[in-house]
Amino acid sequence: MKQQLKVAILRVLRDANSPIGSAHIAEDLQLYGIDLGPRSVRLRLKELAAEGLVAASRRGRGGGRTITDRGIAEIGDALVQDRVGFASAKIDSLACRTSFDPATGKGDIVLNLSTAHASLIRPVLRAMLPVFTSRFTMGKYACVFDPGTRVGNFVVPAGRVAIGTVCSVTVNGVLLSRGIPMISKFGGILEIFDHKPLRFTDVIYYESTSLDPLEVFIKGGLTSLDNIWETGRGRIGASFREVPTCMLPLVKKILDELEAAGLGSALVVGQPNRPVLGFPVSEGRTGVILAGGLNPLAAVEQSGVSAGNIAMAEIYDFARLETYTELADRFGIKLP
Repeated sequence: MKQQLKVAILRVLRDANSPIGSAHIAEDLQLYGIDLGPRSVRLRLKELAAEGLVAASRRGRGGGRTITDRGIAEIGDALVQDRVGFASAKIDSLACRTSFDPATGKGDIVLNLSTAHASLIRPVLRAMLPVFTSRFTMGKYACVFDPGTRVGNFVVPAGRVAIGTVCSVTVNGVLLSRGIPMISKFGGILEIFDHKPLRFTDVIYYESTSLDPLEVFIKGGLTSLDNIWETGRGRIGASFREVPTCMLPLVKKILDELEAAGLGSALVVGQPNRPVLGFPVSEGRTGVILAGGLNPLAAVEQSGVSAGNIAMAEIYDFARLETYTELADRFGIKLP
């Protein structure tokens, strides 16, 4: 079996977070540009099982397959050239599945997830909710999931809770539904001074990675959001996108609609064909900088609470989200 196919199947199983069958795997493989039927997938799964990389689930009839610890290690050991670009492919696939309409406030958005021990839910919320009072995240909505709750293919582990925040890929999807292709170039650490973006200090290009850049930077301790909503100084996660200049007026209109719907606004919309914060843009395009939806969860990491972050985790119904003030009231959290 080719290494690229092996890694792709293992990644699909890992990202599913619950047992899935060959038909589901075949569908997800298409998102990576791999066209393989369910029967062929079953044959490949037998090979991977013989290597100890996947296992049959004991749940229900048929049960599906899961990735083993050895399979997870195999992904980590895979050649870089077999893994690069997966983040970019995932952005494109999730954008296609986004159906949110800011005019009606209905439809599906892209959700980030973070898990923490259930006993720590109040400290987690105390750390993350103040970030929503600034403009340095994706709007004002979030959600909390109890242990055992299924969110798409993800099941919240026993003894843990999951916190969902709106992912900035939602903007890609909303623009795409209006016929506007938004290209995601890189994610990075954006230095904020006097409440305004100053410069990118670290960046990772989506086409060159299998991981979400903001997950990497958060785990690396590169963000700094302490009282940023008051001081206007710090380092946040942000992404650099490009849109066609010929559609810039419509892009600005849609960004205004998203802000009115409570999903935040762009931190920067550049000038046509001009660099943004020193980074060049492609001919015929305009640069846009969006705050990372993981920023509230970055504040949790800074607070010392151990959490596992999953960027671009699932598609989720916007109507089921709560505002950060509603969450604060429900859990008795005092906001600044």
